[in-house]
Amino acid sequence: MSYDIVKSIKITEDKVLINCVSNNVYPHYFEEWESQSLSKILKEQGKDAVELEIFKHYEQGNFQRGSNKYVRALTVLKHLPEYTKFNWRLGGFGPENDIIQKNRESKDFDDLLVKTLKTYLPKEKYIVYKLYCGKICYLYKITKKFAKWTYERDKAKVFRYQTDAENIKNYFTSSNDWLVEKTK
Repeated sequence: MSYDIVKSIKITEDKVLINCVSNNVYPHYFEEWESQSLSKILKEQGKDAVELEIFKHYEQGNFQRGSNKYVRALTVLKHLPEYTKFNWRLGGFGPENDIIQKNRESKDFDDLLVKTLKTYLPKEKYIVYKLYCGKICYLYKITKKFAKWTYERDKAKVFRYQTDAENIKNYFTSSNDWLVEKTK
């Protein structure tokens, strides 16, 4: 499935400008363009409505990456317990998916997204470490297939939720000795 890799989004007085590239076109040349549909929402319904629509694009997976409030809000959203009845990733096929799709069309879903956009990431930070050859080493890069470690604590990968740090262990068979620590 195709999606846009977003570098930045600018909302001006009357335009929504998106600097992005399609994920399945190579080489990746980022280009800024005006989104006509989002600009129309901005002119007709205002800034709050266009921000909600942009966040919906991130939640649906149409926009990905970037370092902005929508990516941070998506991280918060995925950790909210009330999101489970709207989470399309959990639906599968059949009647459960139909119920989730119906829930996503409700005002409650829009209200949850608006609330999430106004919620900050938690201040707590967590790191994963282990003892290796008598020294403490810290996780600094991870995918589902490999983990890289460093002896330098300041280079450790930071997790905002303890559950995310704990769940990393599930990807690896030799992770019984991995520990999670709350940082300052």
